[in-house]
This record gives sequence, C-alpha cells and structure tokens, in this order.
Amino acid sequence: MVDDIDDLEELADRAEELDGENEVPLAELFNPGFMRKYTDFESLEEFFEESPWTIESEEDLDEIPDDPFNEYVDEHTVFSDQDEMMNKAGEEWTADQLGL
Repeated sequence: MVDDIDDLEELADRAEELDGENEVPLAELFNPGFMRKYTDFESLEEFFEESPWTIESEEDLDEIPDDPFNEYVDEHTVFSDQDEMMNKAGEEWTADQLGL
C-alpha cells in the first residue's frame, strides 16, 4: 500500500511540473516511435524531406498553407489533419512525462 501512495505522490509531483504551457521541440514531440506508429515515415525529418515543401525550421512549417499540409497529413498518417496529429503527440508526450 505504501508503494501506491509513493507512486501517487510522484505522479502528482510530475503533473505539477507540467502544469501550464510547455514548449516541446518538434523532434521530441514527434519522436521516432510516434512517427513509426502513426505515419508512413521513420522520423520527423523523413516526414519533412518527403513533403513537397522545404522545411528546415518551425517558421518554414508555419508558412505552409493549412489545406495542402492537412492533405499531406491525411495521406501519410492515421490523422485527418495537423491538429489531430498535434493533439495525439501532445497526449503521448504528457503521458510519457508523467510515467504513464
């Protein structure tokens, strides 16, 4: 029983550390495990390299019109658009940070 309490306290501590906004690098958010599980690619770099755009920074990514990028996401991932992909990556990153 004591282990359960310690585990809950540790989980609460981790959750408190994550409270608020977190800036997570794209490569960490879309790690190779995530990319292999949910996309046609082994890595985020490959996902970008195979796209019709030159993506070398987050600014480059921000400049891509939503509709064409969402079509690319829909075609090469299990997600229908970039928001769905981002939300799932955020959920998995958070769960990983919490040790779940």
